[in-house]
Amino acid sequence: MEPTIFRQWVPRPPSARKGPPPPWAALPPAERVARVRAGLEAPLGDPHGPVERLPDVGAAVLVPVVACGPDGPGATVVLIRRSADLDRDPGHVAFPGGRLEPGEPPLDAALREAEEEIGLARREVEVRGLLDVVRRRPGEHVAAYLGVLGTRPALVANADEVESVLEVSLAALLADGVAWQERWSDGVEERSVHFFADSGALGEDLVWGVSARILWNLLARLVEPA
Repeated sequence: MEPTIFRQWVPRPPSARKGPPPPWAALPPAERVARVRAGLEAPLGDPHGPVERLPDVGAAVLVPVVACGPDGPGATVVLIRRSADLDRDPGHVAFPGGRLEPGEPPLDAALREAEEEIGLARREVEVRGLLDVVRRRPGEHVAAYLGVLGTRPALVANADEVESVLEVSLAALLADGVAWQERWSDGVEERSVHFFADSGALGEDLVWGVSARILWNLLARLVEPA
């Protein structure tokens, strides 16, 4: 699937090549969804864990997942499309979050930014733990926290930062052909770059880069056998 057909532009190098399939590709679709449902019941561990010892964590995001009820619709993840007027990553699909303020713990920053950007009050979020720490650029990492919401909150986008709020089915993201990765090289270092695209779930939006890697790692972690 070519990222260039989507709303977001991707600076893919000519040397880019296809990477391995997602870890859930070998599972039957029904089992993928069942494992996600079970995985959302388990804690990830101490939310103030190893990230606090990384001096180069400069930003944090919240990964809000609306959990599914036993007879209700499947779980969804909340994403944002960043404002086209922002200096950094305009128009990109991302998780609510941002840079840490001086002396601010990463988890506090993630919760604060989610409230500022989409009106998600921290009292509505059950933090399940530290999901991931990913490198955004040399010398800077982003901490990602999984927050589970029992019900669908009324979210309002802060127009100064967020163009729209997206709620996407995890089952749709796990479907065949929606997620892929590529190997990119700058001549010095080779890295994996992740992507999610689905016309039904995401329309013309493409999730790629750091946000896609966090989403990929979330799904991989949830489908891991117990």
